[in-house]
Amino acid sequence: MKNVFLKIALLLVALNMSVAAWAQVSFTAEAPALTAMDRPFRVEFCVNNEPDSDSFKAPTFEGFDVLAGPSLSTGHSVQWVNGRQSSSYTCTYTYVLLPTASGTFTIGAASVKVDGKSYSTKPFPVEVIAESDAQTQQQHSVPSQQRTPESRIAKDDILLRFKLSNTDVYKGESIRASLVLYTRVNIEHLESVEVPSFDDFWSQEVTFDNAPQREEYNGRVYETYKIAEYLLSPQRSGRITIEPAMVEAVAQVVVQDNRAFDPIFGGRQIYHVTREARTPAITINVKEFPAGAPASFGGAVGSFTMQSKMPESSIMANTAESIEITISGSGNLKFITTPKIAMPESFEVYDTKVVDNVKVTASGTSGSITYTYPFVARSAGEFVIEPISFTYFDTATGEYKTLSTERFMMSVADDGSSKQEAAIVGGYADYGGRMKQLDRDIRFIHTGNLPQRAASVFVLSPIYWLIVVVVLAAFITIYAIMRKRIRENRNVVAQRMKHADKVAVQRLRMAQRYMQEGQRHHFYDELLKAMWGYISDKFNIPVSNLTKETIREELYRRQVSAADAEQFCQIISRADEAQYAPSTDGDMGEVYADAVEVISKIESIVKR
Repeated sequence: MKNVFLKIALLLVALNMSVAAWAQVSFTAEAPALTAMDRPFRVEFCVNNEPDSDSFKAPTFEGFDVLAGPSLSTGHSVQWVNGRQSSSYTCTYTYVLLPTASGTFTIGAASVKVDGKSYSTKPFPVEVIAESDAQTQQQHSVPSQQRTPESRIAKDDILLRFKLSNTDVYKGESIRASLVLYTRVNIEHLESVEVPSFDDFWSQEVTFDNAPQREEYNGRVYETYKIAEYLLSPQRSGRITIEPAMVEAVAQVVVQDNRAFDPIFGGRQIYHVTREARTPAITINVKEFPAGAPASFGGAVGSFTMQSKMPESSIMANTAESIEITISGSGNLKFITTPKIAMPESFEVYDTKVVDNVKVTASGTSGSITYTYPFVARSAGEFVIEPISFTYFDTATGEYKTLSTERFMMSVADDGSSKQEAAIVGGYADYGGRMKQLDRDIRFIHTGNLPQRAASVFVLSPIYWLIVVVVLAAFITIYAIMRKRIRENRNVVAQRMKHADKVAVQRLRMAQRYMQEGQRHHFYDELLKAMWGYISDKFNIPVSNLTKETIREELYRRQVSAADAEQFCQIISRADEAQYAPSTDGDMGEVYADAVEVISKIESIVKR
C-alpha cells in the first residue's frame, strides 16, 4: 500500500514539474514613454519563470546614466481554488536611469535564459524633454537653506485641466470630459473637489482607469491623475460654456535638515502644503442639425440599426397582438423619441411599452431600446400596416439616415362575435340578406296648382280668443314645469358632483370583492366603471364624451399635477388592456392600490 501511495505522489510531482515546464514564459520590459532631463526614472525587466543563474544580460542604455541597478527581486505565490492548485513566480531586474540629453532614445532588448532557452524583450523608445522653465531656474538660484516649503512648489507644479474629446459637436452628440490633475510634486491627498453643474448638458459620471500617466504639457513633464470622468451631451445649439472646476490638493514636501550631524534632530523634515488649482472656462460650439430633416427624425444622434418583430399574418378578431421594434447602436439612446406607427382605424391600440438596455461608459452610450405596440383587432378583414420609419443623424457622415420596416399585410378572421348591421346601398336595406326596396312607401310632392279655400271669418271671434287664452295658459304652465325640472336637475348634478368620490369608493369596494374572489374580468370591469364614473360625476361630463385627453385637460384646469393626471390615465390603460387582452398578466392588487391612491389625491386637490 505504501508503494502505491509513493507512486501516486511521484506521479503528481512529475505532472506539476511538467506543467511548470510547459508553462509559457514571458519576458517584458516596463518604463515611462516620456521623461524630463533632470528626472530619474525606473526600468524594470520581468520574467515569469525562474531564470538560469547569471543568464540575464542588460541592454546598452545609450543616452542615459545608470544611477542604480540591476536590483533583483523575486516573488512566488501558491493558490488553491476549488481544489485546484495554481502557482506564479516572478523575477524582476530594476535599473534607475537619468537622461544625459534631450531627444528620443531607444532602450535595447534585454535577454535571459529559462531552462537553457533564451528569451528577449522588445526594444522601446523613451522621449526625453529638455524643460525650459524660468520659474524653476529662479527657484534653483535661491539657496536651499533659504527656501521655505511653500516656495519649493512652483505655481505651475500643480495644475487642473478638463480634457474634452471634442469641442465642436452637434446637438445631442456625446463628449467625454475628463478632470485631470497634473503634478510635478508628490500629492498626499485631495482636500476637496468641486465640479461645475454642466448647465445645458445632459451629464453622467462614468467609471474610469485611474492609473497614473506621464504627459507633456507646456513643455514640462507631469504625472497625471484622473479625478473624475463624465459623458456630456449638449441639449441646445450655440456656444455653451463649461464653468471652472476646483480642487484643493495637499502636497508632501521633503526638506533635508542641515542638522544631520545631530543624532536626535538630524535627517529629513516632511511638510504638507495645500494648493488650490482651477480649470479655465471652456466653450463648446454646438452645431444645429442641417435643414431638410425627414418627418421621422426625432433628435437621434449616433449610429443605429433597427429590427422588427411582427405578429402572425393571420389572426382572429378580438385577439391581443403586438408589434415590437428594437433600436440598437451607440449615441443618445436615452433621448430618442418613440417611433410612430399608423394602425388601421378598427384596431384598438394601447400605450406603448418601452424596455431599455442602455449602458453609459467613458466611450459613450450604447445598447438597445425595445418598443412594444400592443393592439387588439376588433373587426375582420384584410389590413395593411404601413412601414415604421426611424431617422437618425450620423455625425460621421453629417447626413440623415432612415431605417424602415417592410410593409406588412394582416388578415383578420371573424371570431363569430361580430353583429351584422343594416347597410343602405342604392336604395336597399340589407337585413341579414333580405332586401327591401324603400321608394314605394314614399309619396312625391305635388307640383301643380293647389285648390284655394275660401277664407273664413275667424280672427277676433270668441273661439279665437278662447284658443289664445288656452295657449297662453298652457305656455305659462309648461314654463313653470320646465323651471322646476331645471332646478331639480341642478340639484341632482350638484349631488352627483358632491358624492362622486363616495360612488367611486363603493365601486372600488365591489372591485375589491371580485379581486378577492379571483374574478379577474369583473374586477377590471368594476374598476374601469369607478375610474370613468368618478370623472363623469365629478366634472358633470357624460361618459360617452370622455377620453384620456379630456381627462388630462379637465384635471389640468383644476390644478391637478401632470404626474397625477398621467397616472390616472395609465391605470385606465392598464385595466383596459388587462380586461380585453387575456394574454396580458396584470397585478390586480397593484392596480387597485394605485387607483385608490390617485382618486384620493385628485379629490383632495379638487375640494380645495
